[in-house]
Amino acid sequence: MTMCSSSSFRHIALTMLLILKFPADAFSIKRVEKSTKSCSPTTASSAETNMKLKEERPLLLNFGRQIQKRIVNSKTGVHRFGMEGAYTSDETFPCLDMQCGGGGGYNNDDRYRFSSIREIRDAFNESSGANNNNCDNYTPGNHGKSSGSGCSIIRLTGEDAASIRGLTDYANDFFEKVDNDETVEGSVKDVGLFRIDKFVYAGYDENVNDENQMQMLDTRILPYRTGNNYQEQTLLPLEVGELVGADSLSDAMKGINTLMDIGYQITSAVLEMHADSAKKLIDDGTRLEEESQSMIGKDVSNSYHRLIRYINSRPSTDEDTAAFNSHVDSSFLTLIPMPKLPGLEIWSPCLKNGKHGQDGEWVRPIKPECYDAEDDCAYVIAMAGEFLQLTSNGKAPTCLHRVLPLPGAGRISAPLFLRPRRGDDAMLDVALDLGQTYNEDGLYHEPGLLDECDFMHLWSVHGILAD
Repeated sequence: MTMCSSSSFRHIALTMLLILKFPADAFSIKRVEKSTKSCSPTTASSAETNMKLKEERPLLLNFGRQIQKRIVNSKTGVHRFGMEGAYTSDETFPCLDMQCGGGGGYNNDDRYRFSSIREIRDAFNESSGANNNNCDNYTPGNHGKSSGSGCSIIRLTGEDAASIRGLTDYANDFFEKVDNDETVEGSVKDVGLFRIDKFVYAGYDENVNDENQMQMLDTRILPYRTGNNYQEQTLLPLEVGELVGADSLSDAMKGINTLMDIGYQITSAVLEMHADSAKKLIDDGTRLEEESQSMIGKDVSNSYHRLIRYINSRPSTDEDTAAFNSHVDSSFLTLIPMPKLPGLEIWSPCLKNGKHGQDGEWVRPIKPECYDAEDDCAYVIAMAGEFLQLTSNGKAPTCLHRVLPLPGAGRISAPLFLRPRRGDDAMLDVALDLGQTYNEDGLYHEPGLLDECDFMHLWSVHGILAD
């Protein structure tokens, strides 16, 4: 990927400071310096600190190694789409009915029942204990023949569904306008990809890894306020709004906030978090009262939205030809509006040896049935990330997935990565923040792991696992 130099960060920080006094649409991050090198230099001091953290947390390092082992084992797995006895999307991925700002129960017109907190938790938690660990002779559970993939499908209706369709329209609009953008100065393509903070980037990469297979746009939210009054969020980089226009940008923000809300609810439910703990740890694009008003890098959301367009896709049937090889995400959850074109595949471990990923199948999430022909639903694929497995004490497996797009067509995906906050206050207090979760062991439980992470800044886990 193409990164910017550290001087770009100073320019971006200045832009953020100026936003306090002027309307967001008055500023654009114009041409920034580009470099082929990553602009996250490691100083001797930070390297020593990171090495010390690793030495103090051997169980956390082993946690990362065990996930990598599952990834390697999944690469030899098969997919049997449409064959007799194959794992199916309907049986493997629970479908949850959700709404923004709500819990279980019925909505105002009493037509739709929304999933309860318990149902949300059961959908993401592994279910090996409910079966007899035999793939050929099993008792159907929440995930059919699988012990659980960490993936569920979310069904939305009404305004929530409309916001997801608007987000999809924005994604299509963005790539259409990028293709026809002939602006020389200040365009999204000219800005490229820039660093805001360590492990925090935004911007556009028109040729990911120089492989001529993918184009990506990463955007982040800058929440800001004047005095005690919250105002509209700003999407970075600002050039995106300039390119797509006010209406399309509004559609994007509505859809992103819907995904943030749904992801926040799911994470809180799975971890049985109290409201204060969820607010402290989960970055939903909002700003905490106790955070500073300085508008610098740490104020930008750690959670981010990504647009991906797969280009020049080749026929792909296995790991060797995948556009994205088998991997997991460094997030609580990754939420993807279900694309029109297939390509995403989820590793669904068998009840037998499910922990090590040696048996199972690759399964394509398929759109479930809507309530009836007259209903207008939208669907979101929700996949557990590393942080959900870690903080759930091994009950919610991180979702292994890959992308094998169809040849020819430019498949577009618009995932949101819901991550922990980066602020100094986002420190994990296991007993207070996780409560009952801490007292229950899951299939992927590692004895002593959560104790090792107690009173640790949760986001620092990413730095240990990423290096």
